[in-house]
Amino acid sequence: MLGSCVTLTALSGTPAVRQSYWAVAHAAELVSTPLLRNMGTLGGNLCLDTRCNYYNQNYEWRKAIDFCMKKDGAICWVAPSSPRCWAVNSSDVAPVMVALGAEFLLAGPQGERVVPAGRFYHNDGINYLTKQPDEILAEVRLPASDGWDAVYHKLRRRGSFDFPVLSVAAWVKWEPGSGNAERGTVAEARIVLGGVASYPQEIAAAGAALKGRDLCDEAIAAAAEEAYRPAKPLDNTDFDLSWRKQMTRVYATRALEQLRQRRQR
Repeated sequence: MLGSCVTLTALSGTPAVRQSYWAVAHAAELVSTPLLRNMGTLGGNLCLDTRCNYYNQNYEWRKAIDFCMKKDGAICWVAPSSPRCWAVNSSDVAPVMVALGAEFLLAGPQGERVVPAGRFYHNDGINYLTKQPDEILAEVRLPASDGWDAVYHKLRRRGSFDFPVLSVAAWVKWEPGSGNAERGTVAEARIVLGGVASYPQEIAAAGAALKGRDLCDEAIAAAAEEAYRPAKPLDNTDFDLSWRKQMTRVYATRALEQLRQRRQR
């Protein structure tokens, strides 16, 4: 269990987390800069507000083009005909928690309740969390570190501190005592994309493409293709959106290849 107020620096440097939940520690150490990781918390990153080029600007800039739906306006400039806001979830730790199948303990005036990480997020740039306004994220519960592994890969312009414009969290549970001695047979798998939607987007078809197979090149290519197809990055963050979509396939491949390498150690 992890308290929501643990700093990202402390989280990434905790030996028990690095040993049993390496992907969590790795995602935490990729957030922003050391100064902000010293102040920022696990709960803060999990509840991070959605971002958009039309929203994350100063008042004068936003006023010049008219305000957007997320703040003071009535239109989403990313998709003007859309009835909803398309601001993007840019949390680093959230995709990992969804991939791991973590659970969040919420506390409020009505008591406590536990919510799976995947149900904590809405695909909506404004109403992006399912927690009530009077609830707080009190605790993160991680699954037992038994028979599975996970990795996290992040695309950004500047490797020192930028938000992700695409991220891939890949989780694999190995079938015990079966399959290739080096690779192992995949019992279950989850691939979650970050930075391309208003929520951490699990691609169920990508995980299904790996189930019952070892992580051979063909299986990895099939899963990466399934991750690529539904990815719909929009023109509201850094880099060309079509290139970011192409990189979904590349980063999913890299993540799964890293899982294969970690299995072989």
